[in-house]
Amino acid sequence: MFKTAWTTINKAQNIVLMSHINPDCDTLGCSLALYSILQKEGKNVFLFNATENLPKKLRFMPYFSEIHSYLPSEFDTVIVCDCANFDRTGLNIEAIKKRARIINIDHHLTNSNFGDINLVISPNSSASMVVYEMLKQNGVKLTSQAASCLYTGTIDDTGFFAYGAMNASTFSDMGELVSLGADPAFISRQLKQSVPLARFRLKEYAARSFDLLRNGMVGLLFIWQQDLKRTGAKREDTEDIINLIRDIVSVEMAVMILEEEDGSFKISLRSKNYLDVSKIALKFGGGGHFGAAGFESSITHAKDIAEMILNEFDKGMREYGTQK
Repeated sequence: MFKTAWTTINKAQNIVLMSHINPDCDTLGCSLALYSILQKEGKNVFLFNATENLPKKLRFMPYFSEIHSYLPSEFDTVIVCDCANFDRTGLNIEAIKKRARIINIDHHLTNSNFGDINLVISPNSSASMVVYEMLKQNGVKLTSQAASCLYTGTIDDTGFFAYGAMNASTFSDMGELVSLGADPAFISRQLKQSVPLARFRLKEYAARSFDLLRNGMVGLLFIWQQDLKRTGAKREDTEDIINLIRDIVSVEMAVMILEEEDGSFKISLRSKNYLDVSKIALKFGGGGHFGAAGFESSITHAKDIAEMILNEFDKGMREYGTQK
């Protein structure tokens, strides 16, 4: 499948690289790495993301400024990176299929295989590592920019190797990326030591506002639009907040329910040892990894969402108890 995907990409002339809405390092790591390589190979390449206000903290990634929120007039191939479902791109799949072939590159168990070619390797630590394996299998020489992007995507998607499908080859691959030009210290500083004051204030709010439930095994946090306005934080500033709750010694599952501007909710789930939160997310139309997952909901009352998640937590822990 690695050969088939790369052969198809090589035959294409006008390529759009798509990442998911509200992008993270992994989806952009894939897109930007491929952009770096395909440009050098003489392809007409275009970076697309439907989110108009991209996360500022990712501006250090190579070619970040080349990402556009509109499509070019002509394209024959679309490469979708790190999207379990095509609607995560913010576009209509039927409209795109009328114009182009779709190559789907991902690592999620929940991927719907929506592409004409589906390069979905699961379990895998990140979509960035799927891209790296494709490039290695086809003897493609990486640029230092591509190595940096793929390293960034993987380090972030695994929570700095705290969760995700990792094994010895993951660390071997990361070492190879460093030898090709990725700078671990620089990337770590950008991701971990460039915290805006507003995000710091939001963390302070979170530390005061979460609830412990189920005998301290569940940490639950609601973040409302008014909380963002009061602290001056942006949506992107909520990303790492859930980890504060997960890190409490008694907590097995952390839940963050974020109110979106349109009144819907984004739900983030984290687990530590026993619970597969990707199964919970999948039941509500989302997905993710064993220890990190999420979904979106248009249910009116956030407390109703929390209750449903708690019910799934109870089921999951009962299942774990019977399997021990």
